[in-house]
Amino acid sequence: FLHAAAPGDYDVLVLYDMAQTITDEQKRNLTAYVERGGGLVVLHHALASFQSWPEYGRLIGGKYLLKPEGDAPGSGFQHDVWIDVKPAASPHPVTRGIAPFRIYDEVYNKFRLAPESRPLLTTNHPNSDRTIAWVSPHPKARIVYVQLGHGQEAHHHPAFRRLVTQAIRWAGGRD
Repeated sequence: FLHAAAPGDYDVLVLYDMAQTITDEQKRNLTAYVERGGGLVVLHHALASFQSWPEYGRLIGGKYLLKPEGDAPGSGFQHDVWIDVKPAASPHPVTRGIAPFRIYDEVYNKFRLAPESRPLLTTNHPNSDRTIAWVSPHPKARIVYVQLGHGQEAHHHPAFRRLVTQAIRWAGGRD
């Protein structure tokens, strides 16, 4: 997915992986795409991708730490839990029409979140960090991260489906 493309070839890239290998060419291509204003939607464990490339965390506004870094402990997770989710206080096109909901999914904690990131969804789950979806502070591109989406229970949930659809539309400049 990170091959060179002409400007305008793609409106949005959706990342749902936990890839660690990325070539210098792929780094340049993704950086150039974002600098041109390309939209990016990052889902679930893609927060843990490209651990050795610091720019990726800056692009998406956060990073799951697969192992401790400096004084920061490694991030944690818990599978298969009920999560009460609510949209952040500030309205946004990505969360338009989404009321508070409950979903069976996975939670993360102790991940890095850029202070300038704009929260979209929050939870009070005891094993999760509070913010679970956000807009990256990147100045040129529309970038959304959504922690939800571990398995079929989440993928079939109407609120999750609406959230991802609206994130793609917004990141692509369609809303």
